[in-house]
Amino acid sequence: MILHPVLQIIPQEKSLNGPERVKRQREYARRALGVCAQKCGAPVEGWRQTDQRVPLPNRNWHWSISHKPQWAAAVIAGQPVGIDIEHIRPRIEGLDQKIASDREWDVVEGRDLQRFFRVWTAKEATLKANGVGISGLNECHIVSVIDDLHLELDFGGRRWVVEHFLLEDHLAAVTLGGHPVEWHVETA
Repeated sequence: MILHPVLQIIPQEKSLNGPERVKRQREYARRALGVCAQKCGAPVEGWRQTDQRVPLPNRNWHWSISHKPQWAAAVIAGQPVGIDIEHIRPRIEGLDQKIASDREWDVVEGRDLQRFFRVWTAKEATLKANGVGISGLNECHIVSVIDDLHLELDFGGRRWVVEHFLLEDHLAAVTLGGHPVEWHVETA
């Protein structure tokens, strides 16, 4: 099986207020999910979430979405899967200490902006694949750097490999589950 994560551009409308803007981002994440379903042969309908927005499997298909103001992301797989996308920008001072231990920063060999978002998106994708929110952050650990695109993590005694994809000033991450990845960028 090949994973087909979809990254969907979100046209900007400056007139939208905060809640309207988030609603629009969610709509585009759902559009990306529809494109992903078509690409991987999954059902187009029936993608539900709990009240806490945890995705529920759809006929044994697992899914995950993410969004930021400019991009939405979605992935579907035959096993638990997670995706995250983040805008690479300056971060709050000291946030690096909250998302990873000194040992983990040593593993990735630094705390620059690119590495910070690599660690953040990898952990977020892994937590999503496990149906856990940020509350599980302290139990999710970077184990190794495989190469420039792949990190290995441990969560709950299970190893997860995450692949990254750089898109302009955004970084996306998806859990692999042992499958190759074919990224799709939708700009219309």
